[in-house]
Amino acid sequence: MQHISRILPTGSVESSESYDAQYFRRRIPLLNTLSVTDEVIVRNRVLLLEFIRQDTICKNCKGFNLCGKEGDMQGFEQTLLTYGGELVSSVVRCAPYHESVLRDKVHRYAAFSGFVAQDSKFKFANFPQEQVKRHPKLYAYAREFAEKFTPGDSRTGVYLFGPPGVGKTHLLLAVLNRLKERGVACLIFRSDSAYDRMRHIIADDGDLEPMLEAFANVPVLGIDEFAQERANDFTMEKLFRVVNHRFHAGLPTWFTSNYSPPDIYKRNNDDVHDLAGPLRSRVMQMAILARVEGDDARQKNLKSLT
Repeated sequence: MQHISRILPTGSVESSESYDAQYFRRRIPLLNTLSVTDEVIVRNRVLLLEFIRQDTICKNCKGFNLCGKEGDMQGFEQTLLTYGGELVSSVVRCAPYHESVLRDKVHRYAAFSGFVAQDSKFKFANFPQEQVKRHPKLYAYAREFAEKFTPGDSRTGVYLFGPPGVGKTHLLLAVLNRLKERGVACLIFRSDSAYDRMRHIIADDGDLEPMLEAFANVPVLGIDEFAQERANDFTMEKLFRVVNHRFHAGLPTWFTSNYSPPDIYKRNNDDVHDLAGPLRSRVMQMAILARVEGDDARQKNLKSLT
């Protein structure tokens, strides 16, 4: 009895005699999905009380860095299995642990991503109102994604295309900036600088794998000015590797481009590379297509000496 009392769920006032099979079936719904008898449940009540205690800690989780578990149990969650008619417990790494590892990894390689200081000023609050009115569904989807996305859910990225200066990059950065504020790991892949950085890494005998792995696995990736770089074996192979992995992993990717989806990596109606068709197909399947129209905002306040 003394051993059981040490592992009672926090705040429990019930006596040990009340811990019958029905008590555990109520507290641990998983038991009702397992082929296990009441006798086995009662015989393993010490194991089950510990399971409840650990589960209570997990339900009050405030993140891996503040994990309330002791020692080697930090970053793990328990599950129950049956083996030979008996109950056994097993542990797996919890989602907050994986998110923490990914955040640390993204932080280490954030310099590769193309974020620059002025990107932080692009918010939903200063997104042009005329574009909000012109594209209300797109704006609402972007806001909801930025506010509610959590790693592992099924929300889909968006392929924003249209002429220059209509707010495509502004909206992309507004989404990413809000995700960063919420602590959701995200990166931006800028086609005008990412490949130059890759070449510099190679020239310095560095390893591209950490950079490519970060782009491929980050919960949310934004690819700015998609399909506007010079297409060759180097750029297409690296981009296809990232996009293909994210496509099969179901990871949301946001794109901005001046090209409509059927025109991605085409010149004079011909594909510019063997990977153009497969890449185009994946992009059109993995993202919601949204044409952004309007006046070129960059030309509204031009200054002239004449």
